[in-house]
Amino acid sequence: MNKRMGHLIIITLLSTIVLATGSCDRHGAAWDRLDMAESLMKAQPDSALAVLESIPTSDIKGKETSARYALLKSMALDKNCIDMTTFDVLQPSIDYYIEHGSPDDQLRTYYYQGRIYQNQGDDDSAMRSFMNCSDLRQRVTDTLLMAHTLVAQGMLYLKQYKINEFVQNNMEAAKLYGAIGRDLLEIKSYTNAIDGYIMLNDKSASDSLLSVCVPLVQKNTDGEAYLFPSLLSYTVEFCSSKEIREALSAYQNRELTPDETMIYAHGYSKIGEFDKALTLLSEISPSASTWDSLKYASVKIDIFEKQGKYEQAFTLYRDYSAILERQQKELLSQDLLFSDKKHKLEMKNLMDIRDKDRIIGGTLCGIFALVILIGWLYYRDYLSRTKRILAEKENENLRLEQDNLRKEKEKAELERDKKTLETENLEKDKKRLEAEKRQHELETANLKLEIAQLESERDNLKELQRVHTELAMPIQAVIKNRLKLLNGLLAKEITNNESYAEPYNKWIETIHNDKKNFMDSTRLAFAASHPKLMEYLEEHGLSTDEINYLCLYAIGLRGKEVGEYTQIKRHYIISHEIRKKLGIDEHETNIGHYIRRLMKDFE
Repeated sequence: MNKRMGHLIIITLLSTIVLATGSCDRHGAAWDRLDMAESLMKAQPDSALAVLESIPTSDIKGKETSARYALLKSMALDKNCIDMTTFDVLQPSIDYYIEHGSPDDQLRTYYYQGRIYQNQGDDDSAMRSFMNCSDLRQRVTDTLLMAHTLVAQGMLYLKQYKINEFVQNNMEAAKLYGAIGRDLLEIKSYTNAIDGYIMLNDKSASDSLLSVCVPLVQKNTDGEAYLFPSLLSYTVEFCSSKEIREALSAYQNRELTPDETMIYAHGYSKIGEFDKALTLLSEISPSASTWDSLKYASVKIDIFEKQGKYEQAFTLYRDYSAILERQQKELLSQDLLFSDKKHKLEMKNLMDIRDKDRIIGGTLCGIFALVILIGWLYYRDYLSRTKRILAEKENENLRLEQDNLRKEKEKAELERDKKTLETENLEKDKKRLEAEKRQHELETANLKLEIAQLESERDNLKELQRVHTELAMPIQAVIKNRLKLLNGLLAKEITNNESYAEPYNKWIETIHNDKKNFMDSTRLAFAASHPKLMEYLEEHGLSTDEINYLCLYAIGLRGKEVGEYTQIKRHYIISHEIRKKLGIDEHETNIGHYIRRLMKDFE
């Protein structure tokens, strides 16, 4: 009652001062009272609300006055912890300031709009309002409200489990609070960020923030209430059992909040004192909020599992899963999860529309200016014709000369366009010649590569013939004949004379006519000269056809040549089966190298 009387006295005195000064401007009599309420808002929000409620509705005239009254009253109600769930008070501010207000007015309107949406439980719309606030970050001067916005937006990120964004918002808010000397709020935002880093299991970042936060609390001991739960969570998550036990013992007589009690219970669980942990949990009941219910369940499940009470742990885990699934469904059924991306797209579309409007506006202004210029020129020409009617023939001649100049100009432009086209054609021809040159160089390089491959094969066969002089005569004959054929192919590639390749072509034609006889004779020759090799292949289950196939590699043919020679569709299947039987790696071992190495091993 005394407080109410005090408000009435203050209002009466202030009203008397206003009436005495007779101040009245274009905003009406209510404007000075609005100034008065705004000046009281920070230090005495209850008095500011009383001043606002004392203003007669009839004095609130005009859109700007109505908007300011609506915004100040919304601020006063919020600061007096009166939660608004409708837009009845704030709507005039939304209707006016969003389009016509200063950046600070827009920031305050968006912020209290978001607060109302939060009170309604509409987190999607609240997030959009706070994002609109963030878009004004570079233009506003109300640093305190900007920091409040970041904190509120961070809490919505926490609901989505977007912990990185939650941490980032609180870090930015802490810096803003620190810049304006709001130490307690700075500490609170830093401790929120510490909690986020603990959730992310980032000990290094938590250590860094604690080194910033602890000195602040030493200067302002009221901040210990915010630091304590964060420091307790840090100890339980990152410290040794001894350190946890010491911390719990040091604060065991402290009056704990439900959240701090759950941290204590988790700590006792980690050091194996399960009875104490369960006793603490029995003192609280889970909050109605999903977050607290999940935290309570996770701590209790951990205790049951460590005690070996798996049935109770499983039952509680099912409840935990149901709560978690319900929350996830709720998140997915809303736009909140994707609201930040959606807002960015909307802002991009808005910027695109503004750019288009700017272009259209500039074009219309240019056309308007051009119309004015043309009208002015026409009017000037009209005056000139009326004054110089006797000089009409001269003007006609002048127009004819202008026409001739225009035609000459057009002709010159045509000539210029023709030269430009010729230049472009020359450039295209130049590019085509360069492309043909590069093609020729590529073909030359490919030819050199083919010749190098033939030379490599020829050298390998020569080396094989030199090292294995004791090879059977049929095999030596085959190798010798193949060397002769490769020399012919090399001569053909070097001289570009097809006659050098005729022996190779005839040989291919001959062995193609009787493939089986050739392959059988080759196998028999190897059986005579390398009996142990043949026994090894037969012991590994290779069929006669598969041994014939391997002998083609043994005489120096490459995989491509074997395929072309045998003309068997199952060429790669046979190769795979042989590799499987011999235990050869599918990708790393060349089958030709492998069989020739076996020949050397069984010599």
